[in-house]
Amino acid sequence: MQGPGWEIFKMLTRSSLNTRILESEKSETLRKIIVLNIFLVLGFSLLLLMGGIALAQKALLLGSADFVMALLFFALFIYLYRTGNEPLVSLCGVVILLIFFCYLFFIGGVHATAFMWLYTFPLFSLYLLGVRQGIRTTCFLFCFCAGFLVIDVSSESINVYSRDFALRFIPSYLVVCILAFLVEKSRSESRDALLDRQQLLAGTIEKLQKKEAELEEARSQLELRVTLRTEELEAANKQLRVEIEEREWAQQERLRLESELLRAEKMELLGRLAGGVAHDLNNVLSGIVSYPDLLLLTLPPESEMRGPLQNIRRAGKRAAVIVQDLLTLARREILIRERVQLNDIVGDHLQSPEFITLQKNYPNVVVEVRLAPDLLSLSGSPVHLEKALMNLLVNSFEAIEQAGTVLVKTENRYVDTAIKGYETTVPGKYVVLTISDNGVGIPQEKLNMIFEPFYSSKVMGRSGTGLGMTVVWGTVKDHGGYLDVKSYPGNGTTISVFLPALQENGDQSSPVKFWPQTIKPGNGEAVLLVDDDSEQRLLGNTILTTLGYKVETVASGEKAIDLLRSKSFDLVLLDMIMEPGMDGLDTYQGIAAIRPDQKVLIVSGYSETERMEKALEMGVRGYIKKPYTLEEMATTLHRELTG
Repeated sequence: MQGPGWEIFKMLTRSSLNTRILESEKSETLRKIIVLNIFLVLGFSLLLLMGGIALAQKALLLGSADFVMALLFFALFIYLYRTGNEPLVSLCGVVILLIFFCYLFFIGGVHATAFMWLYTFPLFSLYLLGVRQGIRTTCFLFCFCAGFLVIDVSSESINVYSRDFALRFIPSYLVVCILAFLVEKSRSESRDALLDRQQLLAGTIEKLQKKEAELEEARSQLELRVTLRTEELEAANKQLRVEIEEREWAQQERLRLESELLRAEKMELLGRLAGGVAHDLNNVLSGIVSYPDLLLLTLPPESEMRGPLQNIRRAGKRAAVIVQDLLTLARREILIRERVQLNDIVGDHLQSPEFITLQKNYPNVVVEVRLAPDLLSLSGSPVHLEKALMNLLVNSFEAIEQAGTVLVKTENRYVDTAIKGYETTVPGKYVVLTISDNGVGIPQEKLNMIFEPFYSSKVMGRSGTGLGMTVVWGTVKDHGGYLDVKSYPGNGTTISVFLPALQENGDQSSPVKFWPQTIKPGNGEAVLLVDDDSEQRLLGNTILTTLGYKVETVASGEKAIDLLRSKSFDLVLLDMIMEPGMDGLDTYQGIAAIRPDQKVLIVSGYSETERMEKALEMGVRGYIKKPYTLEEMATTLHRELTG
C-alpha cells in the first residue's frame, strides 16, 4: 500500500501537466497580443511620420491614406487594450493592412526599396491568422500586385512601375511567402505535437490513477463488507432489545391515551349537561335582569323600591356570570377573537381589584413575574383568558398554607415533537403561560380530577363553586390549546398553558366591542324581533317599545322571511336557536336572499360556535348576549342604526 507521498506525487504530476497545457495555450495568445501591440504602436508612429512626409511632398492621397491607417491602428490598439479580443483585432489589423498595401501599390506608393514593407505582410498574416487564413490573405496580396504589374508593364498608357521593378518584386515576394509559410507551418506543427504529447501523458497518468482508485475501492469494499456484517449482527441484537422496549412503551401509551379519551368524553358529557342547563337559565335570567331596568325607569329617584330592584338586578347579573362559566364548560360560548398580547392581560390582571383583594387575603404569598419581552401574539378572547388566569392564580394562592411564592411566567416555545404530558401537545408554535407555586401539591391519583366540575380539595362554599379549574380547561380548549400539569405532594404544582401563536405576518383585525355608556333611545325605527320563546318576545317588545322603537315580533324564521317579503324593517333582531324549524343561520340566509342589505343582529345566550361564526362571516352585524340589560340593548341598537 503506497503512502501519502505517492498520492501527493500523483496529484502534483497531473496538476503540473494540466497547467503546462493551459500555459502553452495562454502563452501563445499572450505572444500574439504582444506582437499586435508592437505592430500597432510602430505602425501608428511610422504612418504618422510617413503621412507627414507625404504631405510635405504634396502627395495628398498618399498622406491621407497614411493618416487614415494611423487612426485605424490607434482604434484597434484601444479596443485590444479594453477587451483583449486578440482574434478579432488580428483579423481586422491584417485586413486593414492588406487594403492599405493594395491601395499603396495601386497609386504607385511602392518604389525602390519601399516595396520591402510588403515582405512583412506574409510574416504577420501567417503568424496572427494561422496557416490557412494567412496563406489566403498573402496570396490575395500577391495576386493583386502581380496582376497590377502585368497590366502596368504590358500597357503603354499606364507607366507606374518599371519592368525591372516587376522582375525583381514578383519572384522575391513569392520566395518570402513560401519561406514564411514553411516557418509558420513548422512552428505550428511543433507546438501541436508538443500539446499532443502533453495530453497523451496526462491521459496515461489519469488512466493509472483510475486503476489505482479501482484497486483502492475494491479494498475499501472488502473492508466495508466485513464491517457491515459485524454491524448487522450487532443491530439484530439491538433490535430485539428495542422491540421489547417498544412493546412495553406501547402498552403504557395505550393506557395513557385511553385515560385522555375517557377524560375528554367525561368533560364533553358534563359540558352538554351544563350547556343545556345554561340555555334554560339564560332565558329565565333575561327577565330577572331586564325587568328591573324597565321598572327603575318608571320609579322616582326617592322611591323605596329602587333599592330592592337594584339588588334583584345585581343578583341576576351574578347568576349570569355563573351561567357564563357553565357555557365555557359547555365550550359553546361565543368567543370575541382578536389579536391578543398575553403579557398585557397578565399586567392588567395583576393591577386589578380582584388580584389586590387576593393578595390582601394571602399576605404571606410573594408573586414573581417573568414575562418574555418578545412574546408572540395570539388570537383569542381577552376576557376569557383573564378569567382563566385569575382562576389559576386563585388555585395557586390557596395551595400555599403558610408563606410561599407564586411564579407567573410567559414564553415563546416551538414544539417540534409531540409533548406527552398531562395532555399530548402537538407540534407547533405556542405562547406558553406557566403558573407555579410551592404549595402542598396534588397527589398523583387526583391529577386526573382537577379539571372536573365541582371538584375541589377545599371546603365547598368557602372558595368558589368548584368551577374555576373547569373554566380554565374550557377556555384553553376554546382557544385550541393544551394543558400540562406537574405536581408532587409537598413540592408544589406547575400548570403550563400552551396557546397557539399567531404567525408574525398574521393579521387579525380587532372586533367591535360594545360598551354600555348611557341609554340612547330610538327615533321610531322599525325593528323586527324573531324569537321562538313567547316570554322573550314579550320582554323584547317591552324594552324596545320603551326605548322608542316600532316593534313587530314573530315566533319563527319562516314567518320572519314571509313578513320581510312584503314589509321592510330598519333592523332585525334574530334568535340563534329556534325549535322546531329554521335556526338563526338558516333564517339569515333566507333574509339575505330577498333583502341583501338588511341589517341583522343575533340575540343569543347559547349557540353553536361554528354556526354563529359562519353567520358573522356572511354579514350579520353583531350579536347581543342574553341576558341583556336595557343599557346594552339601547347602546347596540343606536350604534347599528346610526352607524
